[in-house]
Amino acid sequence: MIKDRRKRTRVPVVFDVSILSQGKKIKVKTSNISLTGISCTGHPQFRAKEPCEIIMALNEDTCLHISGKILRVDEKETTIVFLFMSEDTFFHLKRLLQYNAVDADVIEKELQNPAFIRQ
Repeated sequence: MIKDRRKRTRVPVVFDVSILSQGKKIKVKTSNISLTGISCTGHPQFRAKEPCEIIMALNEDTCLHISGKILRVDEKETTIVFLFMSEDTFFHLKRLLQYNAVDADVIEKELQNPAFIRQ
């Protein structure tokens, strides 16, 4: 049995996002999101290890911009890790996850432990 090494809850949400990669803006749909990354539909132009920007329009007034790196790509799914976001974006992302999570308190508790360990 493979041990799940994830330190953040993945919340299943489906909405449209744009991924800016290699100078192209590609529209995809999310399948799940966490405080540290996103899983979305695949696209043939995505390349693993490429930097990208995730653009999530929550409404007319709120658009989240997150710097990331594409981790895995196949024809059905792309996985992206978040590298940088503003404090305001983090606040909106956290609220989005809490609103859609089965247990919103879990998201808050996860912030007490580091997602990444420095080596």
